[in-house]
Amino acid sequence: MATLKNKIHLTGDPTGEKWESLLEKKREQLDRKFSIVCFGRFGKNFFSSSVREAFINKDFKDTTFKAVGHQLNFLKSNIKEVGGIRGAVECFIGGMTNSPKIIIEPSFEPPERFADIFIEEGTIKLPFPKIVVISGTVRQGDQNSIPNRYINQFQFSVVEQDGDGIVIHLVLSDALPPAIPVVASIGLYVTQDPDSKQIVINPLIPASQVGWMFMDEIEMLTWQVLKAVYMMTYHDGEVYMSAPTPREIQINEKKIRKGKTPLVEFRLISITGKKPPEPSIPHGSHAPPRQHWRRGHWRSYKSGKRAWVEPMLVGDEANGKIIKDYAVGNYKEKRYDWASQTK
Repeated sequence: MATLKNKIHLTGDPTGEKWESLLEKKREQLDRKFSIVCFGRFGKNFFSSSVREAFINKDFKDTTFKAVGHQLNFLKSNIKEVGGIRGAVECFIGGMTNSPKIIIEPSFEPPERFADIFIEEGTIKLPFPKIVVISGTVRQGDQNSIPNRYINQFQFSVVEQDGDGIVIHLVLSDALPPAIPVVASIGLYVTQDPDSKQIVINPLIPASQVGWMFMDEIEMLTWQVLKAVYMMTYHDGEVYMSAPTPREIQINEKKIRKGKTPLVEFRLISITGKKPPEPSIPHGSHAPPRQHWRRGHWRSYKSGKRAWVEPMLVGDEANGKIIKDYAVGNYKEKRYDWASQTK
């Protein structure tokens, strides 16, 4: 687990101008100029109306996760040279391989002032101990070559619980030799602003990483993660469950140890406002279910009170493991034959 120490609180300036100026000034002094590592643009004419639609495309999915696999192998092989706080690189590698993945669509809009609910609780709780948040963007310079509201690249962030807050890890890189990437970390906690004395959610970054990212990048990433966590933990609807290959974790661990590209199977399900019956997980007559995480969430009562239901690891590991993946967005009603899409 990676924990932020010697943190810089990005607080006291609602507009962000003070910190944006500081981060840019520090960035100018750095020898390396980092940018967020993105995936997805394997052809100049490829673009998609949503992240989920892109991952339904088998060629895109295979190409993207092959690139992700190479990135993970590179991080693993050069772990001592990769910059970041203690434990961040290992957290990113393990999270990408073994943790549930949650898509957050650029078009998804939660209720206004949704983040206030975290402030009211005084804590930010993840639905699982560790998650991967995938968001869609437009590659710099491509804005004029693809239709409006379409995307052509994707960012991966690994998020882990840190007490009553969360820490976001993502890979940054530059073009300078030897081009060893770094893993940047951003903390989100419910704290009191030292200037206004109000209870707020402010991003925190390690002092050693000042200048690695711009303020608008930090704000964008933290906002996307908060939207994904809100949808997974406060939404009233149920989820559609998926059942990837039971031995996926074990196979991937062996592949990474041997320097091979891991299998990153990605079968998406949706969180909606409706309550369809939860599909059963096939596990044989009277046999214990395969090991999987039950999603942590806030349970609301008629009295108006809420109680946190902890994520729970259930089932029998001997029958295999299940990694669940989710898509958060306002989708039209569609039904996909996932079996044919993932063959």
